[in-house]
Amino acid sequence: MPQLTIPLLAQRPETLVAALAEREVRCSLREARQVLSRVISEGRDDPTPQREPRKALIAALHEHATWARPEVMERVPDSEGKSVRYLFRLHDGKLVEAVRIGLLKPDCFTVCLSSQVGCAMACDFCATGRLGLSRNLDAAEIIGCFLTVRDEAPGRVTGAVFMGQGEPFHNYDAVVTAAQVLSNPAGGRIAQEAITISTVGLVPQIRRFTRERQPFRLIVSLSSAVAERRARLLPVAGRTPLPELVDALREYATVSKGRLTLAWVVMKGENTGDDEINALREGLVGLRYQLNLIDVNDNRPDGYRRVDAAELRDFLGRLQSLNVPLIRRYSVGADENSACGMLAATRVEAAAG
Repeated sequence: MPQLTIPLLAQRPETLVAALAEREVRCSLREARQVLSRVISEGRDDPTPQREPRKALIAALHEHATWARPEVMERVPDSEGKSVRYLFRLHDGKLVEAVRIGLLKPDCFTVCLSSQVGCAMACDFCATGRLGLSRNLDAAEIIGCFLTVRDEAPGRVTGAVFMGQGEPFHNYDAVVTAAQVLSNPAGGRIAQEAITISTVGLVPQIRRFTRERQPFRLIVSLSSAVAERRARLLPVAGRTPLPELVDALREYATVSKGRLTLAWVVMKGENTGDDEINALREGLVGLRYQLNLIDVNDNRPDGYRRVDAAELRDFLGRLQSLNVPLIRRYSVGADENSACGMLAATRVEAAAG
């Protein structure tokens, strides 16, 4: 039995044709491309193509499909003008966030997307992880958030990153579907290599991602290579022995032919010692990777703190011995809780009250 409604924002031309066929509605690939280009690529609120629309097809879409977007509750720019955090309300009243981030290239932006309401991973340094998991977003909700952020951008949105609320690989099917829509010529029209999916290291999903030869970029949040510390900082990922994760990453690196990116949230006095350098050297033998270093964002009085200049300089110096590329990634929007690890779906008005 076909589902009651077709979520138009989650479709690619071939899936829309198939979904309509289940309802005995004729639709060609050309017509499907026109419809989806209208509501996704152009961001219109009406799926009627400009050229020769068939009245029967448009009537069927109004009967069988939906293309509503989540409601914007709040837009919060940071003090530097580099990011805007959006708070969305979903159809069931749940709140979720997305962030528009300015790139180094003028008038170009990327969108940081959430994949879940809350998160089940319980990472110790992450505000979203402290919320617990409420539910997954479906692909149409993800795309709906993206479209609103894109359509309000004062320039071109050229990328998307699944690094907002939630663990993307814990909602694998919806996230991959959304990425496919984002990269489709009748959809978001974003280059596949400009779409990044982040994970704390869910091994079965990494192996599936590799097996399916998904073309999108993968970033694995490591943050510690010492077993006991990793289990404390990233409890769910810490249940998987590092050798098992590294085996899965080797498979991915072999198939993708590219250099794997590992993210490292740097925390003062926590994960910058010689034990981490040794664990990386011994545990990641033969793995071709680059290390993205990002400051922790934790606004709790007793939370994790950013490293000072001397500790960071010392850590970077010792990392050089690994002979891997090091990238210093800067997080924008910390002053408005828009930065990595700070999304908790709270309204400014509510917080101020």
